[in-house]
Amino acid sequence: MKTFALLVHPNNIQQIRDFWPITRIMPDFLIKSCLKVLPPFKVHMRSSQGKEIQGYLITCPLLPKQIAELGQDFVLNKIISAGQIAERLNASILGLVGFSSTAMDKEREITKNLKIPVTCGSALTAWSVFEAIYRMAKSKNIDLKESTLAVIRASDTVGSLCARKLSEYVKKIIITDRHGDKLARLKEAIQQLSPIEITIEDDIHKAAKNADIVIITEIPEGLLDINEFKPNAIVCDLSGSKNMNRKVKQSHKAHFIKGGLIKLPYPTNIVTASIAEVILLTFAERFVSYSLGENINLDKLEEIANLAVKHGFEVWVPEAPVI
Repeated sequence: MKTFALLVHPNNIQQIRDFWPITRIMPDFLIKSCLKVLPPFKVHMRSSQGKEIQGYLITCPLLPKQIAELGQDFVLNKIISAGQIAERLNASILGLVGFSSTAMDKEREITKNLKIPVTCGSALTAWSVFEAIYRMAKSKNIDLKESTLAVIRASDTVGSLCARKLSEYVKKIIITDRHGDKLARLKEAIQQLSPIEITIEDDIHKAAKNADIVIITEIPEGLLDINEFKPNAIVCDLSGSKNMNRKVKQSHKAHFIKGGLIKLPYPTNIVTASIAEVILLTFAERFVSYSLGENINLDKLEEIANLAVKHGFEVWVPEAPVI
């Protein structure tokens, strides 16, 4: 049976309780202690075609704030250690969940130190964002060709892929991030694909106010206020901001999408696209470093979308269901 491995870390204590029911009766300090000694555990999956695979979850017992404070070299060592564990478990591929920024900048070090391929889920995540926006626009009668798209943190791998893919469909693009040099390269790459107007904006508030469609790949909690979005704007949030989610749903002004979610065929669970991608690649026996680094070809979005349909994976957008 083909085998994958996933390196995961909890976003918060509540997420651990949601995923691991027994921890709901445990105090926070005990949960953190358990994570430190939790061995990899096995899961089984089946595609819509009846093909079966198995996987191992390898836990990095750190919350996002701790990972950010400990730095890239520390995280890189965690990735390499997880890869070596995956190799001993005879996994054919390692998926990274929540480590994309390190993987984007440390691609060479990762591939040099591991024998198995590594993927971050960026291709399937970007495709899921594209399909979610396309479906939402269609359901709300919003004309993409007359719309302005803003991508917050556009130099992120997923942000870059989304901006490049949607450049074929929208009228104008606003890109913003803290890395000006990367934005300049992204602007040039988009203009090679499509001769549309592209603006590099330093102020994310201006970017949000002037856009009909907003993609947020990462944002500090509370930095953007819901009132900054246009009425009827489509807001696709990948940042996991609970504050943003709550405010958008209360406002009834913008169309909120919790982006990057995939419905698996069996067991029927909703997971992030970064988890789903490594599972999908294992079903397809595509054991390559598919979404590693920042220079990912757009053709991979179409390929991963076709594989998703073949194996019964569905982009999950309950606000705009497939018709």
